[in-house]
Amino acid sequence: MNLSLRYPNARSVAYAVKKELDGQENSLITARPWNRHDPDNTFWWLVPSGDWPAYKHGKIFFSPDRAPRDCLFCGLHVEKGFDPSIAAAYPSGGGKRMIMGDDWTWHEFLGDLGSENLSSAIERASEESGGPVTIRLEAGFVEDPGSYDPQANRPKWDTVIFETPGNTLDIQTSETPSNLLDKVAPRQSFDELASFISEIANSEWVWLDVFLGSVFLKNQEVTSPNTWDAGQLWNKALSIWEPWFR
Repeated sequence: MNLSLRYPNARSVAYAVKKELDGQENSLITARPWNRHDPDNTFWWLVPSGDWPAYKHGKIFFSPDRAPRDCLFCGLHVEKGFDPSIAAAYPSGGGKRMIMGDDWTWHEFLGDLGSENLSSAIERASEESGGPVTIRLEAGFVEDPGSYDPQANRPKWDTVIFETPGNTLDIQTSETPSNLLDKVAPRQSFDELASFISEIANSEWVWLDVFLGSVFLKNQEVTSPNTWDAGQLWNKALSIWEPWFR
């Protein structure tokens, strides 16, 4: 089943889903772009608070750049920041916000890798979309924002992409120039993946992004039965990740 969305870009989808959620009791949802200078062509998040940066939160994302042409990759984004043991290396105001505290969603998410909670969510997402769920891991090193040099070349991050129906992991792509995720590709279960992540060398210094979700064609005919509006997208695909959207 080739699912599609009636919206032309990530910005329009993000605001349409936000409108669906704004009516919910006790909800505070903010829409945030990756590049505010090019909002119609960039990655967008929905953040379950007014915080910014929102590293500590599990976020709903809408990504054109991590999807095939004319598609959007939509789902859950969870970030692993830096360990408190290296806080002295990140003394700026921006750097301090990158140090993980007990309130980071990452801790709960990592604990749920391999659990019934997450595997059931992935199985449901796979059933609703009619295909496997994509899991994308990106890992790299980040300088303190206070010492950031915009002219310096940023090293290419390691990227590993799996597809899964909810139980086993099927590797799709593995690019590991920094050798941070070079041993993740052979992993075939969520338990193995969780163990690997916990054992990444020098992990206190490694930033890790995890994206889980489905790929949709964008800007399709509204009359198609497989073209979803924001309500269908939230109810069938995105609300599944609500336990970690906090």
